[in-house]
Amino acid sequence: MMAKRSSNNTTFMHLSMLGGVLLTLLPWSPTLALLQPHWAAMMIAYWSLNAANSRVMYVAFAYGLLLDVLMGALLGKHGMSLVALSFLVTKSAKKLRMTSFWQLLMMVLVWLFNDIVIRAAIDWVSYRYQPELIDLLPLLTAALIWPWLKYLMDRTQTSMRLS
Repeated sequence: MMAKRSSNNTTFMHLSMLGGVLLTLLPWSPTLALLQPHWAAMMIAYWSLNAANSRVMYVAFAYGLLLDVLMGALLGKHGMSLVALSFLVTKSAKKLRMTSFWQLLMMVLVWLFNDIVIRAAIDWVSYRYQPELIDLLPLLTAALIWPWLKYLMDRTQTSMRLS
């Protein structure tokens, strides 16, 4: 019974990560593209909070490399930022499971800000890209989407456990 639950959880994790990658790759209008959150990072943050082991870091690296290949980015850019995100979330996951909704939301925004800073630093070193304040707009949409994403993922996991 336990092996089946673990298998269902792993399958759900990979399906949700693929969904995050697909949402990242969807074409958006130029105006909305400025607001598009980093879906894969939000999924990694969720799974790092809820998984009891460190295998999420391997998943983060694999899907980060997949994002690099599909987006034509510098190989390892997303992999590195997602592994750093997963590491930071995993280190404080036990404490954060007991915090309030608002504290968790603020911490998720800090982690996503860190993800943006890492990717901007890699772009600066590689291409001399100058980060702008507008690069932080995805944090606003992430703040609006995160509560709904967490609720949906928690409900789906609960229904999978019950069936």
